[in-house]
Amino acid sequence: MTTVLGHRPSRPAGQIAVLAFLLGAVVVVVVLVNRPDLAIAMYALIPIVLGVHWFGLRGGLVVAAAATLAFVAAQLFHPSTDLTGGDLWVAALNRSVAFVGVAVLVSLLLDRERALAGRVRAQQDEIAELESLRAALTPSGFPERPQLEFATSFTPADGLVAGDFFLVVEGPTDSTTIAVGDVVGHGLEAARCAAFVRAALATFARFTRDPVELLQLANAALVEHGKQGAQFVTAVCLNIGPPPAPEVTWATAGHEVPWFLDTGTPLPGGQVGAPLGVGAEALRLRPGRAALAPGGGILVFTDGLTEGRPVRRRDLGGALELFGEERARRVIQELDGAHPARVLESLVAAVTSFSGGTLADDLCLVAVRAEGRPPAVAD
Repeated sequence: MTTVLGHRPSRPAGQIAVLAFLLGAVVVVVVLVNRPDLAIAMYALIPIVLGVHWFGLRGGLVVAAAATLAFVAAQLFHPSTDLTGGDLWVAALNRSVAFVGVAVLVSLLLDRERALAGRVRAQQDEIAELESLRAALTPSGFPERPQLEFATSFTPADGLVAGDFFLVVEGPTDSTTIAVGDVVGHGLEAARCAAFVRAALATFARFTRDPVELLQLANAALVEHGKQGAQFVTAVCLNIGPPPAPEVTWATAGHEVPWFLDTGTPLPGGQVGAPLGVGAEALRLRPGRAALAPGGGILVFTDGLTEGRPVRRRDLGGALELFGEERARRVIQELDGAHPARVLESLVAAVTSFSGGTLADDLCLVAVRAEGRPPAVAD
């Protein structure tokens, strides 16, 4: 609140008293000096500005009218030789126009300042929420699972906040469930939708090992949440059975099929279904199954890997080139048997370099490898 003469009025009565005091002081100075050519009456602009600040345009106009009347009254009761007859009313009109103009101008400036301040606060709140959502969607840690080595990576796109997420949780009967998803779209709404779907998958994953059922439950929750037709979510779920001979069951709703970590070949079986959020009816998904041999691994990713590209095309006349599956497979095959973290680091470096240092889409990766050595190949 504005401080006046060392006092900071916080109530309307105190503010009105301050304005009346300032107007009175201006009138006294005008009467004592009695020199209209010095424009001492313009000191009334100070209470006018305060009136706008405290009470809005209406308050400023009231103070402006009071200042004009005070000027006229001062001249009538203590006339100046410089202002006689019609000159007094012309002077009063000039001052009233100046007073009202200042009140209107200050009101417009304050409205703009408050609108900008509100916009800045809203953006700060949105940034804070986005940072919180991003930390929840792509956490830095994950639970330890028996005889499995995990690595995760998330690289945000340039300037856009999207809805990529991953999930690694314990499932029933000592199994492990992995989920990776991507909301179609960008911004805060996409991140909120991703957080909702991730939370739904994390909840349901503790009660079922079936990835098809998991995706169907998440779809039902998404539609029930009122998001049908607004945002589609592609997602893939895997369940890795307990050791010593874990079987991987997977299903995908509009998402890329996971790859074997050392060869880059897609997991066998299964069929890509429709994305989540398309409709309330149960998704028609067909699961795939594969054995996870000792030392074997799986890579789960979003389309930021295969569709990696520069943020801005340098050659506007040429075709848009994507990082593509073949480049990704070459990186993977060159690191056959490497720790999952090293594989992900190499993939991120390759895509980022191909894209010129910044990505056009978020890149989310999860890699898992079973402990132990792969069986020896017979001669």
